Amino acid sequence: MTRRTLLRAGALAGAGIVAGQWWSPRSAAAASAGGAGDRATTLDMVVFGDAASETAHALTAELSDVVAGQLGQPGRVLNPKDPAEWWGGTTTFTLKVDPGAATYVSVKFWGGDCAPAVEQAWRLQIFLAGKVLGWLDQGSVDNIDLMDVAPRRPGGFYCHTLPLPLSATKGRTELEIEIRAMGRIWAYGPTVDKFFYPMTTPSRGIYRAYTHTAPHFQPGADDDFGTTAAPTTRPNTDADQLALVTDRVVKDQAQILYNRWAPTLDSYAFTTLAHGYYWPKSPAHGNPEALEKLCQAFDGTYLAWQDDDTVMTLDQGWEGFGRIGAALCLTWDDLQTCLDGKVTSGPTSLLNLGFETGDGSTLYGWGPISWANFGTFARDTTVSHSGTASMRATSSGKNLIVGTLSKAVTGQGSFTFSVWVKTDGSKDVARAGVAFTDSSGATVTSPAMIFAKEGMTDWQQLTATFAVPAGATQYTFRLGVLSGATVYFDDLEITAPDVPGATVSRRSAYRDMLLASREYWRQHQRSYTNQAMYCSIGIYTCNRALALLSPSDAWSESTAKSWLYQAVGLEPWAGSQDQAGDWTWPLGHAYYTVTPKGLSRELGYVADYGETSGILVRMYEAVTQGAGGAPDAKLKARMTTMAKARSWFRHPAVDPDGYRTVRIETQIGWRNEPYPGAIVYTQLLDHDSSPVSAAATFADPELVGCTQQMIDDGQLAPQLDTYLGTGLYTRTGLNAFLFVAEHLPAFQALPTSDKRLPAGSWDTPDFVFTDEVNACIAVKRGQEVLYSSLYFRARQAVNDMARVHLVSPQTECSATVRVTSVFDRDPDDVFTVQDWVTRDWGISDPDSGVDVPGGGLVPPGPALHQAFADEKLYLAPIPADVPDPAQGGTALGVEKVLVGRAPFYVLEYAGYIVAMNTAEDQTFTYRSTGSQRAVDLRTGEQTDLRRPVRVPPLSTLVLYDADRR
Repeated sequence: MTRRTLLRAGALAGAGIVAGQWWSPRSAAAASAGGAGDRATTLDMVVFGDAASETAHALTAELSDVVAGQLGQPGRVLNPKDPAEWWGGTTTFTLKVDPGAATYVSVKFWGGDCAPAVEQAWRLQIFLAGKVLGWLDQGSVDNIDLMDVAPRRPGGFYCHTLPLPLSATKGRTELEIEIRAMGRIWAYGPTVDKFFYPMTTPSRGIYRAYTHTAPHFQPGADDDFGTTAAPTTRPNTDADQLALVTDRVVKDQAQILYNRWAPTLDSYAFTTLAHGYYWPKSPAHGNPEALEKLCQAFDGTYLAWQDDDTVMTLDQGWEGFGRIGAALCLTWDDLQTCLDGKVTSGPTSLLNLGFETGDGSTLYGWGPISWANFGTFARDTTVSHSGTASMRATSSGKNLIVGTLSKAVTGQGSFTFSVWVKTDGSKDVARAGVAFTDSSGATVTSPAMIFAKEGMTDWQQLTATFAVPAGATQYTFRLGVLSGATVYFDDLEITAPDVPGATVSRRSAYRDMLLASREYWRQHQRSYTNQAMYCSIGIYTCNRALALLSPSDAWSESTAKSWLYQAVGLEPWAGSQDQAGDWTWPLGHAYYTVTPKGLSRELGYVADYGETSGILVRMYEAVTQGAGGAPDAKLKARMTTMAKARSWFRHPAVDPDGYRTVRIETQIGWRNEPYPGAIVYTQLLDHDSSPVSAAATFADPELVGCTQQMIDDGQLAPQLDTYLGTGLYTRTGLNAFLFVAEHLPAFQALPTSDKRLPAGSWDTPDFVFTDEVNACIAVKRGQEVLYSSLYFRARQAVNDMARVHLVSPQTECSATVRVTSVFDRDPDDVFTVQDWVTRDWGISDPDSGVDVPGGGLVPPGPALHQAFADEKLYLAPIPADVPDPAQGGTALGVEKVLVGRAPFYVLEYAGYIVAMNTAEDQTFTYRSTGSQRAVDLRTGEQTDLRRPVRVPPLSTLVLYDADRR
């Protein structure tokens, strides 16, 4: 039987051992032994910093200091090298292992330690007799510690546990173990120096290391892990923080409208401007200049695309020109006059020439010239030539020149300006003029500024006409004040020559962009859930705008919406289309990018990248907002299910200041996760998602209640710090705008809900959530929550490794542990673990042009070897209509969909027994090897395990046996 053959219906023992697993029959028995044997499986322990213990375990260290650690316990830190390198200090010691059973190693850390900044997120790695245990980045067996900017368990200790390969312990009673310190890894770094960052400060404290045979490590009674006090509620500071964010948003609007060069506005900036047109607090509100600038931004994108077609594939992400399509739909009814114009290379006029627009005394669009910044200027509403305001400028005795912050384009020919000036009548105190530049921005000799006449105290008009200097293509305007005078300026008018070559109509140009984008991306659809969503939004919004601009080029709404339905799992994922428009079905006709229960489907549970609620909001708004928008009840219901599915993966925690909060579960996530997870209630606040948008958009009582819980806990304001930062500025700015102007008001208008997160506190009711397609679980039992991914980072084949995370008010432990998988193993379908140490996979993505060799970048220093190298892993069977689970990837070790998930798993950990059937058409049988009775955590009823228990397709048996704790 090959992996391309579907499994027959079968019934195999949950504790059965199949040849070729990473562990022996004895190791299976050790992993599932009940009673006293399970509680007495600690083999050895070394206490770092304790001289007697270190001597007994032959401990040696380099670049390491003994420290007086937390709760009076000794420990060690590993120091950086001088000069700093990626590798830091190291400590080596011996610990006992079981010569026949599977052995685990656990290390004790202080949960209050964290990195002061992400640049100091150091790691610790275990080595066995000189070989790397697992992988340095995102392996199933990973770092023994990966520190992040938040503490995992303030006030107490925690352990992380990893399995030792049987080949390293077989026939041995002790093993040399080493812990090495490392610098930071930036997972997206393209080169060695951008991937491996040097370690510059000491590591976190290392307190104890243990070896044991049960997968769940329990410390002895004399091993103090600390007792933490119940957290209190953070004082609410929402009002102050919201005021700061609102101020930032208003300033962004002014900056985009008046200060930024329109042709280079990115898609986030022009989207912010489009929405600002409808927000009363924005200077763009109802402002025709904003609509013209919006089109000028589209023009700039069009001209850049004409010069370089990668603008559509690289600069715009996976959406292509989708944001242009969305902005066109949003502003369509108001944009018609601008759409009738021609594509321009830049603004043909300057903005706020009447000095009417500003915020109080702050004048928009004007600023001091750096070399002539001697004085002050302001918007003045007490003096004006016409309208309601003028610019008041006061020199401090030297030269003050105030200029436009934006620029405009000009052709060659006659240039005229006129400005009204009011002075005290002194000589040479006010002047005005133009500064010209060429297309590169270099200064071109410009006509001299003209001065106001002396002896006049009323308004006087300054005018000038001259030829545009040769080579000049752009200009700004400047107003000057001298000699300590105060001068008022108003009603500036400029007539510049037309720019030659503006012959392409905007409607035609935008149609070409949207059509090209839709046609390209329909043939280059992504497969990971969040990426497929972005791509589908772009395809849909391009088509929706085409339906307005050029109806003959547009698909039907139902055809376009199919891309969205596929992206949320309402329809099977059909992949890309070929040039003729036929679907390619790269993963067969029954593959969905979202599980039936609403989780992102990739290679297991996805934490941060699975937080797609913000993308879902964008997708729904793409359907409903603007000209032709309409609600879609089916789509909304599915999106609501997806947003609510994330709530199971929240657990009680404390914030860095010790206040009550909840965090997203990341320990079991397979893709580039931080530990601990971020503070998240309903949805993650990131550069594209706010904490309230899903509740505001879908108005579901559970989503609303969970969001209100965040506000009750005082945890909204701290998250808003993201909106006050400068990283990914226009992207964050757009998110901040939508939060302040649209989503927060909509959320605040919703009725109060008494719904709360399932594990939003330790006192909520027990629950069991299982997702068989993703092979993950979330279980609350009393004041304890267990999370597990039963096929953890199984990228090329079934690896029989699960990730677990067990948290309670007083304990936390995380681990990679062995599981039993059941399926027909084909000796012709195997993957051999390679001698790689950085990563256990390669990347071959033809569509994105990304090609990373298997194993990733080689770390600095001497060559290293992998402790798991040469292990044989079996590929799970996949549906017969799946042509290539690698989806075109050819690199050795490339990630493959489906081949790493077995049809049946059994996990036994900390008294929990999980028997999961991931198959759609088979029934399996679980037979206990240790427990006679256990509690079914779904029903609360006792289950007799002396008899086999049937596990139907796509179902999970979740039991608890206190005797096997």
